[in-house]
Amino acid sequence: MSRIGVITNPTAGSGRGARWGAEALTALSASGHQIRDLSRGTWAASYEAAMEHRRGLDALVVVGGDGMVHLGIQVCGERKLPLGIVAAGSGNDAAESLGLPIHDIEASVRRIHEGLSGIVARIDLGVITGATVDFPSKPRYFIAVLSAGIDAAIAAYGSNLTFPRGPLKYKVATLRELPRFKPYGVRVKVDGNEWTQRCTLVAVANGTVFGGGLKVSPDSVLNDGVLELVLAEPLSRRSILKLFPKLYDGSHLADERIRVIPATKIEITPFGDVEGGQGAALPPAFADGEQVGRAPMTVTVAPGALRVLGATLAK
Repeated sequence: MSRIGVITNPTAGSGRGARWGAEALTALSASGHQIRDLSRGTWAASYEAAMEHRRGLDALVVVGGDGMVHLGIQVCGERKLPLGIVAAGSGNDAAESLGLPIHDIEASVRRIHEGLSGIVARIDLGVITGATVDFPSKPRYFIAVLSAGIDAAIAAYGSNLTFPRGPLKYKVATLRELPRFKPYGVRVKVDGNEWTQRCTLVAVANGTVFGGGLKVSPDSVLNDGVLELVLAEPLSRRSILKLFPKLYDGSHLADERIRVIPATKIEITPFGDVEGGQGAALPPAFADGEQVGRAPMTVTVAPGALRVLGATLAK
């Protein structure tokens, strides 16, 4: 019998999270596990409960979308405690990258059982330090993609939309943000090499996708010990609109104005503003769909920092 902490998100999956969470708790309990429900109504309170009880657990299971996975990795990152995922959200990029079932409680619980029996994937995590956001502990981890350019501005607007949900909300957010877009000024330092430039998109990828299936870095691998910095040169609003659909199949990388740079340490610093002629200020950064603060920030990779129950690392 395993001692499992479970955190559910009742607002996940367009409001279906409460039912899915109850089903997951029932399924795990029926298998003979000792279950501790650590859901506390808010992201922060659930995080604190999980941190308080983690030493008495054999695994932590999160039920919901990418936001819940992001919560789970803050508790389990660089610790022995493995993470189980019941993907039941509107956005499930992390579960898809890990080869886990989506919107299937029975199959997800079966994978967790397999993980408790020894089928565990060790994956890398991105590690954020220096960001100016209040958070109970530091560093801040992410599993998929950190966004810091137009991608972050779109994520910020999309995160406040209650309708539509899923990938469609990012299309709506893109149309909303484009009219106000101006290229950003940024200083970037990648494994010791430093430069300044104006840019459109700034992303650091550990996994391949974000925003409900957008393949910003299709060749990223979750267990190779390397991150990918994705930079897009200054683009017109029309060019951005044409580029957006190409993110779904990764064909945006054929555009010579976009670079992908492998790295283990990336420093991102705002450089100038509109008045200074160097570019607009960077928006607050997002990682795994959660706001993580404003640059300056440093992003590094923690190889093999997370153990995921039943994952198969699907590409």
